[in-house]
Amino acid sequence: MCKEEAKSMSTSVEIDQLIDTIKKETDIMQKVKLISLLFKTEDIKLKELAEKMGAQSSYVCHLLRLKRLPEAVIDGYYSNNITLSHLFIISRIKDAQQMIRVYEKVLTDSLTVKATEEVVRDILYGVKTEGQYISRQEKENFIQKVTALKKNLNLKIIQTRIKSKMILEIKGNLENTSKELRSLMKNFEIWQKI
Repeated sequence: MCKEEAKSMSTSVEIDQLIDTIKKETDIMQKVKLISLLFKTEDIKLKELAEKMGAQSSYVCHLLRLKRLPEAVIDGYYSNNITLSHLFIISRIKDAQQMIRVYEKVLTDSLTVKATEEVVRDILYGVKTEGQYISRQEKENFIQKVTALKKNLNLKIIQTRIKSKMILEIKGNLENTSKELRSLMKNFEIWQKI
């Protein structure tokens, strides 16, 4: 065995030991520090680390995002004023002052995790959660009406708190689907004029 292989093996063992330490760590901010240290000192990819931790890559990203939280917000977590879920949501904001303002709003208004998420969504996307979802029955009735028009139509409706979309799928060869699309586009043009 050459020196390079031996060095690589010892580094691999050290990485595995550090990952075991990370997995066992119960203090979330200490876990974040250890993960950051691992990325700074070792050549390891996020996906590889996530796999070795037995976690999703997105979870590791969420943990790393906690690094940018101001001390006041972290102190609120350790003082049991907010939950870890609050931390994850607040960390989505990039500006430290806005993070502190949201944290203070959570404290003064006793915001739930869901309410905190709505505040952060408003900051990030400028979208307030207002109104009601359309009912499942409304969706199903509309889908049945549209798909009954032609055998080759399929419709999917997706509605979230910040956007809604309708996906209309037309099955068939290029000639038939082009004809159907042109017909639909013509109908939309007629509706716009009304």
